[in-house]
Amino acid sequence: MIKNHVESFAKYAGIATVSVEWLALLLYYSKMPAYFGGEYPISYFAYLPQTRLVFNICYTLAGIFFWIFIRYHLHKHYPTPLKILGLSMLFFIGLALFPFDPNNRTSDLIHSLLGMISALLFVIGFYFMARKVKDRLVYRGTITMIIMSLTLFIAFIVSPKNSSLNFIFEAGSWLIIQIWVLWITFYTHKNPLLK
Repeated sequence: MIKNHVESFAKYAGIATVSVEWLALLLYYSKMPAYFGGEYPISYFAYLPQTRLVFNICYTLAGIFFWIFIRYHLHKHYPTPLKILGLSMLFFIGLALFPFDPNNRTSDLIHSLLGMISALLFVIGFYFMARKVKDRLVYRGTITMIIMSLTLFIAFIVSPKNSSLNFIFEAGSWLIIQIWVLWITFYTHKNPLLK
């Protein structure tokens, strides 16, 4: 019974993932507009007392929703490496729940490692999926998403901590993934069970 509900939800779990991530950004902006859209990375909202709970809840839900999307929907359509992407989501949820303090070097290092490991596993997992998929449009779309998102993520990592482009690089990297998630959701609905 529960599995049937999860599988029904899975068709729309990618949209739910993107929605909860945008809800987090909207709540950050409404609560702390001075920290939004500038030199502060999105992770800073895990530190601020006014937004910490929003960060924890929204990104935990995003990780769970995306795992449901991968496991119970995307995997039915494409050869998705579940173990790699499952680990990616575990590290992502760990990032969401880990008590982050940018002024504490250990906390900052652990938070950064959780994010980098999650991102690396994400890229590897979707690269393996793209290599095995027979649909050339999905292959090209997935590889394009990986290259563009990874480029912006690397720019975010190497940019100075006080750069005014930090938020743009980080949010841009996520936005590309979100666009891909929405696209692959609608594409799988129009082209059911293409492997």
